[in-house]
Amino acid sequence: MHDISRLLILHKDNPQPEAFGRNLAAWLRERGADAILLSSEADAITMRTASAVSDAVLVLGGDGTMVGVARRLSGIRTPLAGVNFGRVGFLAEIPAAGWEQPLSDLLAGRWEVERHLTLRWRILRRRDDDMEVRDEGVAINDVVTAHGVVARAVSLSLHIDGVLFSTLRCDGVIVSTPLGSTAYTASAGGPLTMPSMNAQLVTPICPFAGGFPPLVLPASSRIRLEACRQGDQVILSVDGQEDRPLAFGDVLEIQGLPDQLHMLVSDTNWYLRRLIDRGIVTSGPGRRESV
Repeated sequence: MHDISRLLILHKDNPQPEAFGRNLAAWLRERGADAILLSSEADAITMRTASAVSDAVLVLGGDGTMVGVARRLSGIRTPLAGVNFGRVGFLAEIPAAGWEQPLSDLLAGRWEVERHLTLRWRILRRRDDDMEVRDEGVAINDVVTAHGVVARAVSLSLHIDGVLFSTLRCDGVIVSTPLGSTAYTASAGGPLTMPSMNAQLVTPICPFAGGFPPLVLPASSRIRLEACRQGDQVILSVDGQEDRPLAFGDVLEIQGLPDQLHMLVSDTNWYLRRLIDRGIVTSGPGRRESV
């Protein structure tokens, strides 16, 4: 990574990260770096325009803020890093206390760029003899098709590359990126997957009938999920932040888009170390040796 001379700073809308952002912008200017300061809730056009003329984007917030920003900036390819103001800090690497040295290293170009896959999703609805696109978007972590307010199973048919793979009665189905494999997918028993892989993960949630082990598919695979039982209340959730209703007969199409999200990391083994540090993977008895 080359030296960074212009940073776009996106702060979560609460007093602590906002004040931090103002102080950080002044700190950067003292070191000859330009800074653009915006709210992480700024409209997508403003955010994408500012990121396109910046060397990197620094997000001040938790993992949820990181994911929301990444979704709106998908495809811009300006690399992201985060200062953690949340609880877990799995994606936001820089601590809110003791940030000076990590950020100095980032400005000096000592961090690496990792490229990640995102998911493109579309909701199709039948109109006469054709299927029309009713809604579409991008997911960073996962796309979840599940029951709505009423906590009961739903019926979903799953096609992969044109093959009817399964018709399920279940709580739902998660389609995840490798980067999102530590989120809902891991809780549902899905595989932890190195985030640089170009793969899609498909995990059924509490299947009553038609279940299958979690799948790892190529990014190019075309996944189709259909709400196939009249009266089911089915909701599409994108990254746990956006919801869409799926009516009977609606089809959800999902496909991986490689190289759409670039992230800055100080350690290329960050994923393995953070699985341990955040308690997602626990060690058994005996001596633990680090490499």
